[in-house]
Amino acid sequence: MRIFKNAKIYSMDKEDSIYEALAVENGRIAFAGSNEEVLNKYSDSEDIIDLEGKTVLPGFNDSSVRLVEYARFNTMLDLSKCKSIKSVIDLANDAKKHDGWVIGWGWNQDYFEEKRMLTKSDLDIISNEYPVAFRRCCGEMIVANSKALEICGIDEKMKSDSIDFEKGLISSKDMILILSKIKSLEIDTLKSIILDTQEEFFKMGITSVQTDDLRSLPDFDYRKIIDAYQKLNREKKLKIRVCEQAQFINKKDIDDFRQYYYYQYINDERFKVARIKLIIDGAIGSRTALLREDYNDAKGSKGVSQYKQKELDELVAYANSLDYSLAIQATGDGAIDMALNAIEKIKDTKDFKYRRNGLVHCQITDKKLFEKMKELNVGIYYQPIFLHYDMHIVEDRVGEEKASTSYAYKTAKDMGVNIGFGSSGPVDAISVMEGIHCAVNREDLNGWPESGWMPQEKLSVKEAVYLYTMGSAYMSSEDNIKGSIEEDKLADFVVLDRDIFEVDTSEIKDIKVLKTIIDGDVVYSYN
Repeated sequence: MRIFKNAKIYSMDKEDSIYEALAVENGRIAFAGSNEEVLNKYSDSEDIIDLEGKTVLPGFNDSSVRLVEYARFNTMLDLSKCKSIKSVIDLANDAKKHDGWVIGWGWNQDYFEEKRMLTKSDLDIISNEYPVAFRRCCGEMIVANSKALEICGIDEKMKSDSIDFEKGLISSKDMILILSKIKSLEIDTLKSIILDTQEEFFKMGITSVQTDDLRSLPDFDYRKIIDAYQKLNREKKLKIRVCEQAQFINKKDIDDFRQYYYYQYINDERFKVARIKLIIDGAIGSRTALLREDYNDAKGSKGVSQYKQKELDELVAYANSLDYSLAIQATGDGAIDMALNAIEKIKDTKDFKYRRNGLVHCQITDKKLFEKMKELNVGIYYQPIFLHYDMHIVEDRVGEEKASTSYAYKTAKDMGVNIGFGSSGPVDAISVMEGIHCAVNREDLNGWPESGWMPQEKLSVKEAVYLYTMGSAYMSSEDNIKGSIEEDKLADFVVLDRDIFEVDTSEIKDIKVLKTIIDGDVVYSYN
């Protein structure tokens, strides 16, 4: 029995209970109450941790992240701070090769002085002798040099809406042509970087992740990823709780996964495969999100879709028939239409009422779409940190009217749509406090604009915290065991240096996590 006392414990339960102390036994919350109640009830306990009046919240649950890609990002050339194309070239000239390649992640043309995409000719300046490939920050586009295109068998005859050979830009499902040629990781290296990455998540107070990992390696070997997680779990080294959103492209992928019967034994509180994930479109920033109408700044283009409606319908119906709920990436209103149309076609199937299907990103919306989501019990995996960048470019991309519907958190919540908050890291920062700041203040991380962008969509601090805890737990069908501090739930919680509900909202992004606790064990402590 371990006791945590002298704290202000916000339970996030239905009664908004606030406690001073709690007791943990066998990884579960045994009791919560006043200091006196807990200490009297367990008077023989000698394992007592004094939290010295600090604020306690349930552990944060990142409902949409890519943990393995985040881990791999840290092994690549980091282009996220480059402010010009020249700085990208200069950085790459000093970079180490990975099995003969120079690979990088994180560039964003909207942060460049030149205000244009990286192109093949830019990367050819780096080298014509070895392959160079850099992934855009959104993860939905790769730029490659001439050598990389040659190695990958991409030529001018392959031009399409997702292959611009002249510029060396590859997006959507055709990125596999590049990614599949890059050397993969050995399992020991994979295990090592997963452990390093879970430590980064603990610093943010993240105790659970819903993660899209299974296509994260260049060889797309999902067995290796599952094996790494399972081995770490058996070795008692995997502390973070991992709920996989298993991304597949087609029915063959799903069948290949099922024939190994992984789904039968991967179902515990540390690691499980809980959703099938399908990706329809990309991001507004790279103009790969699928819109109903043309982009405002790219007439003739509505974005990119990985599926035709019939193909998507068949995949959604098949996943549903296997008793899986779905997480479907749909950023633009055109993609959201497709996703909801496919889900509507399975609404009369057996057990549909138990499904917790959800849409990832769900940026460009309207009230009719929210009404349909509510009707079909389709939730949303939102990433509030996206506001930091998107509020600066979305109006140019889609026009004022559509931009005004962007990330309408308050409207969706008030209309009864279920929501879970996350980060989509490494696409953006995994910091929970920065995410809450964006959701509550509707400002970027520099405090712009002062009154908030689309302030009518601001959430209260309580609402934002709820969506990072109970809301996210609901989206993975785990709200019965996590998301709030209640008896018999998992003893996962965080200790903050300030009371998030009492500080000025401008301070939220600067709040520090002092301790992260999983199963009642301190897995991170701020020095």
